[in-house]
Amino acid sequence: MGLTLLEAAKADTNQQRVVVIRALSESQVIRIVPFLNVQGGIDYLTESQLPAVGFRGLNEGFDANFGVMNPDYERVKPFGGDIDVDMHIMKNKGSQAKTQQIEASLRSMRLTFEDYWFNGDEAVDPRAFDGLKKRIGTESSQAFNSNGAFSLSKLDELIDSVEGDNKVIHMGKAMRRLLTAASRSTTIGGFLTTTRDEFGRLITTYGETPIVVTDTNAQNVPIQGFTEPGSTTSVYCVAYGDQQVTGIQGPDSAGGYGIDVTAFGQAQDAPVDRTRIEWGAGLAILNGRSAARAYGITNAAMTA
Repeated sequence: MGLTLLEAAKADTNQQRVVVIRALSESQVIRIVPFLNVQGGIDYLTESQLPAVGFRGLNEGFDANFGVMNPDYERVKPFGGDIDVDMHIMKNKGSQAKTQQIEASLRSMRLTFEDYWFNGDEAVDPRAFDGLKKRIGTESSQAFNSNGAFSLSKLDELIDSVEGDNKVIHMGKAMRRLLTAASRSTTIGGFLTTTRDEFGRLITTYGETPIVVTDTNAQNVPIQGFTEPGSTTSVYCVAYGDQQVTGIQGPDSAGGYGIDVTAFGQAQDAPVDRTRIEWGAGLAILNGRSAARAYGITNAAMTA
């Protein structure tokens, strides 16, 4: 059973890793994604065709039939970095200098992982994994062309196309502002409500589906901005779970699974104090209908 990083951290006795997990979970996306523990990767079957069923007459047998299942495989990819702090700075500024560098690196990890979750492309960076945009290409049956301004009816269609109970909507901040403006319009309306999660954070929902908003990557570029062809953006609906869309993570160096935090102290090859954070992680869509994408959305007022 996959757990979110925060859920798994409740039983973790490695305090360094718990601190890292809490920092990464500042991401609205990482906070809600469950991660399955795997050895290197995960083998799974994707449903291609359902078996035929029907009625039979008395004293007749059913016709032999079978569904078509295609084998697939997802692997974890090593993600993280070495954090070096010059020994001269350590001597003059103390441990606070190291803390600041680690905090900055964790922010970069959080923003970068979230970016790859949506925009990762192995053809561009073979060391990384394919994100949702690459996996739900414009030719996919789970991709819907808005071809202009987004509408509430298209959003409803997007949500209805996804199987599963734990659905969320992913959109960028600019798109969320358009949705909020539409909800205020007396001619369009909407079903936006606001609640709080277990940590007191505000959560906006459309109908019964939470909206998880993405921000910028480590280069301050919007993760879901109007940067796709034709100055358009995409909105995703995703159902997260063990047999739906899930994260995957590999073993750590202590015999468990998840993030490794290693403090090397002074490095041998340079006058720096070195800390390494490494996480074997990836993404898997175990049910082809557990995610959908609306693309071709222009930066224009939403319609009904």
